[in-house]
Amino acid sequence: MIRLSDEARQHLAVFEDTTGVAARDCVLDDDRAVFVVPPEGMADAIGPGGRTVSNLEERLGSRVELVEDADDPGAFVANALRPAAVYEVTVRERETDDGTERVAYAEVDADDFGAAIGAGGQNVAMAERLAARHHAVDDVELVPDPDSCLDRVAAATGVEPVDALFDAVDERLLVLVPSGTVEDVRDATDRLRGELGWPVEVVEYGGTAAELVANAFAPATVHNVTVSESGVAYAEVADDERGLAIGTGGRRIRRARLLAQRYYGVDDVELA
Repeated sequence: MIRLSDEARQHLAVFEDTTGVAARDCVLDDDRAVFVVPPEGMADAIGPGGRTVSNLEERLGSRVELVEDADDPGAFVANALRPAAVYEVTVRERETDDGTERVAYAEVDADDFGAAIGAGGQNVAMAERLAARHHAVDDVELVPDPDSCLDRVAAATGVEPVDALFDAVDERLLVLVPSGTVEDVRDATDRLRGELGWPVEVVEYGGTAAELVANAFAPATVHNVTVSESGVAYAEVADDERGLAIGTGGRRIRRARLLAQRYYGVDDVELA
């Protein structure tokens, strides 16, 4: 249930009187009033050339921002972050020391982070506030859109990566690179983390599922990979390297599973 202050209720009344649209929420923040508007009412609320919004700002004496409502939490977060271009939003549970929280990971062009964050972080803070009120989302995390990271990687390393993807489970950017270039890119991961805001891990791409699985376990040595008819890849690793292959908290084997599923449709990866 959304709780509104008396002032917010007054703003909603002025909003409807000015626009003819019944807004679904109003949040007041310093010098601005943010209204959540039903999709079918956005055009009327804006008005021709933005005139209706301008009239509303004059009546309220503050800046007005409109957020298009959405039933889907991902779409709602994307709308709340505009004018930044948000390509995809993934909502998932994240374990913390205090329990479980619901997080929305919003993929934004690496060059558009400033617009998404806003001056002093006000845009992303408002997106978090609204998402919590309307969709029980505890946090909004900005993630660099993988496609927009490719040029950053190339500029920093001189290597054209094959692809990149964000792993929301382990909160890291995975960069796939051509054979023989892993070390060149790995040497720049600290710089890339500073630019992109997330840990960067480099994996050599493989032309087959078996090759990619083996590469994903590096630096553990994989002696052979067999993919069964049921869609499970079995990676043979020496007993003394099983811990290295699994990785801290299972991060490395999860990386192998994610990449194998994403690029070759492999259902699972197990150590043999």
